[in-house]
Amino acid sequence: MGNDVRGRCPQCGAELPSDDRFVVWCVECAWNVRGGADEFEEDAGGPVERFRRRLSRAYGEELFGRMTSARPPRPLRGSAYASAYAVAGFVHLLTLAVAAGGVWLAVTGWEAVLPAVLGALLLGLAWLMRPRLNRVPRDGVRVGRGDAPALYGLLDEVADALGAPRADVVVVDGEANASVMVAGFRRRAVLTIGLGLWEPLTPQQRIAVLGHEFGHLVNGDARQGLFVGSACRALAQWYVLLRPDDDTRGLGLIETVARLAMYPPAYAALLLLRLLEHLTLRASQQAEYLADDFAARTGSSAAAMDLMDALLLVDAASFWLHRQGVSARTVHRGTGGREPDEAVWERLREYMASIPPHEVERRRRLSVLTAHMEDSTHPPTHLRRAALAVRELRQADVVIDVARAKEIDAGLAPARRELGRKVLRG
Repeated sequence: MGNDVRGRCPQCGAELPSDDRFVVWCVECAWNVRGGADEFEEDAGGPVERFRRRLSRAYGEELFGRMTSARPPRPLRGSAYASAYAVAGFVHLLTLAVAAGGVWLAVTGWEAVLPAVLGALLLGLAWLMRPRLNRVPRDGVRVGRGDAPALYGLLDEVADALGAPRADVVVVDGEANASVMVAGFRRRAVLTIGLGLWEPLTPQQRIAVLGHEFGHLVNGDARQGLFVGSACRALAQWYVLLRPDDDTRGLGLIETVARLAMYPPAYAALLLLRLLEHLTLRASQQAEYLADDFAARTGSSAAAMDLMDALLLVDAASFWLHRQGVSARTVHRGTGGREPDEAVWERLREYMASIPPHEVERRRRLSVLTAHMEDSTHPPTHLRRAALAVRELRQADVVIDVARAKEIDAGLAPARRELGRKVLRG
């Protein structure tokens, strides 16, 4: 059935809530709750993404039970953690061995052409295989402490409340997301705030986001660490570099044999990466539950649970922003005298606030049916929300008033204008 159904449910006869912008479905019997579309494509993404998604759903209820027990486990515990470090150590040692072999050939065989060439090739391969450190994102607007003192003051308060490192760099982009990482040799804490997620949230929900992100810096997630995290990134790079094109049509014998010879090392890298994913994904999902606890501690349990509902709507925010960009580039639209670049975020807030409760409820139920996840490294969203609900309800450790919220928004105003311009002009 499509969205043109009106009136009463054909299955149970209940009155159907109606909004032309969203799927028509029955709240009573859940008729048409999926809307006739596969919103969560099981086969989407590459082999690693699909493998993560299968593992995440397999862990599902079992991990939820463990994390809501009286003594939830910590991520940095157990044989899986030690095994992950052993695999990561093997990856790094292999890179060093290739580099050492290249140096040895280059030094001992420099008078002969073939050893020198092989040495140079091994050194080049070792460079490509090197562990990758996280980098500060280039897409987005960097916001310094002097540009947004009120924002940094809030970030410092949240970080201090959790015993986490303070943010060294803040990057603001237009995505409906937020993230934190440790970047570079200086190990700087980098917080990325996506306005697509940030703008529609209430002040306490924003604090919950910050509590969740800073929580990742103290909750023992091995993937946030240099040793295991860089090994995962290195293996992914190996697979991308080594995996040959499946299409061998039109190639000569030598080219075909060379391409086929690339399959074993490529899939060995993929096998190692999947092994690391298997060893670390459960701990990473435990870390997500603990980060949700930090969100509840800083912003309140109510704000953290509302944040889970907001995560179910991020695709609506992303689609709305995309549509605004397409419309602005094809049709001239007035903004009632307001600054056009700034207005896009106000209109986003209005749109998200206009989403009716029955659509939010539909997405809650759909998240249960499809095991919706923020991404493949996260537990199912409905289980994260349920875990917050069954734990002791917390009041907020960090609270901001209206005046302080306006100061924070003022510090973000230049970034909002620049990113609004990107949304509207591409």
